[in-house]
Amino acid sequence: MLQIKKTTRISFYNIIALLCITFIMPICLGYKNTGNYFLTLAILLLANVTKPSKYTVAFIFFILSFYIPTGFQFGRLNYGFIISAIETDSHETREFLRGFIGLPLVLLFVCWLSLYRYLAIPLFKINKKYRYLCLALLIGVSINSYPKRMIKDAVSYIFQSKKDLTTLKNEAFIPDTFSNVTANPKYNNIIVVVGESVAANYLSLYGYPHDDTPWLRNAPGVFLENYISTAPNTFLSLPRTLAISNGKETSVNNNVVALANRAGYDTYWISNQGFVGEYDTPSTVIAMRANHRYFLKSGDYNSKLVDDFSMLDLLPNILKKPENKVIFIHMIGSHPDPCKRLMGYPQRFSVSGKKSVNCYISSINKLDDFIHRAYNIAKENQKSFAMIYFSDHGMSIDNSDRPVRHGNAEKQNYHVPFFILTNDVNKHIEIDTSISAYQFANIFSFLSGISSQQIKPTSVFDMKSQKIEVFNGGNMVDYQDLSSSIIIH
Repeated sequence: MLQIKKTTRISFYNIIALLCITFIMPICLGYKNTGNYFLTLAILLLANVTKPSKYTVAFIFFILSFYIPTGFQFGRLNYGFIISAIETDSHETREFLRGFIGLPLVLLFVCWLSLYRYLAIPLFKINKKYRYLCLALLIGVSINSYPKRMIKDAVSYIFQSKKDLTTLKNEAFIPDTFSNVTANPKYNNIIVVVGESVAANYLSLYGYPHDDTPWLRNAPGVFLENYISTAPNTFLSLPRTLAISNGKETSVNNNVVALANRAGYDTYWISNQGFVGEYDTPSTVIAMRANHRYFLKSGDYNSKLVDDFSMLDLLPNILKKPENKVIFIHMIGSHPDPCKRLMGYPQRFSVSGKKSVNCYISSINKLDDFIHRAYNIAKENQKSFAMIYFSDHGMSIDNSDRPVRHGNAEKQNYHVPFFILTNDVNKHIEIDTSISAYQFANIFSFLSGISSQQIKPTSVFDMKSQKIEVFNGGNMVDYQDLSSSIIIH
């Protein structure tokens, strides 16, 4: 009687282990649907006829399981995740791994324990004929299964990212091909502020109920209500914004810094994003085209914490120089961890039980102050100027275990603030036209008075709403097909 109870208990645990693997793997790897649940269970059962097949399947699932914490939070593996992982430094990696604490880590360990338990399940005792049939069925269902596709995609993305990084370094040495460049400057100074990780729907400027942008909300300038970034992270977004790109292909050598040089502007690049090497990221490749470069950090991306306000200390002396100038200012902005970006700036908001969300909103409040200070510095210089601000991409904000994170499946990952402040605009103008960041070079050319054969100068007032596609890390997708997220307020 005792023996029967023991056997029953072991069988129950085996069933629990099978069910855990059956549901955790598809859900956390981004392949959540009923078909994949049955497929996972079928693979586990069909493989349990021989020791080699069983251990092979368990090993494959074990390798794939390392993506569980990431997939649970960000979804299916794509090219963008691989290229971002390759360029991520040790400090940013530690910040990323801290987001695994909680449910993602629990799911990973449950999966590992379940796989260990699966290996302890006795092999099915069937005759050789049916054993071969099970192995044939196992091969059949695995041919186009999600584990096979995921492994194939991962290998493909790794090779493609290595190839693209090599191409990036090679393009750094390729001269631009701009032709018929003429310049009729409208302003003495053009200031381009590149923001980081700012979702437009978290600015009171765009209707967020907590007033985190009190100055911008009433500031004189031209404000785009529906400006959509090109891609969901800095590595993918910035080159597609600052250089000529059709989304899939980008001519990094033909960028707005090179164009400004051709037009006779004196170019500056001020960055708080770190500097590892001249050709390690698209932003540094583009930055190296500038005549003058100031990196507040040398070494890893987050080798040390430096306040964005420190970049403004360089601005007055640069603006005093007599030449017509284009000045790029690359912020660290609201990049995760947003609490570390405050650097002593007041945390004035408490709208969520998640500290990171409150810090994120406060970092946008800090952005409002940053732009206000930069505007005043430019105005005090008493020379004509135009200041452009945009964020490279948005963010996913919610009340999950990782409440502030990158994403690629929601509109707020791409809908970002964009505005133009000039010395000759004295009222607050809003434009609700849907404009893609792929048109940034056209807007820049118009404001700087630069004309070329490759880029048509276009005023934001003359742009028409059109279908907008974004690069999600793997494909060009229709922005309107993306899901909308619930705003935390």
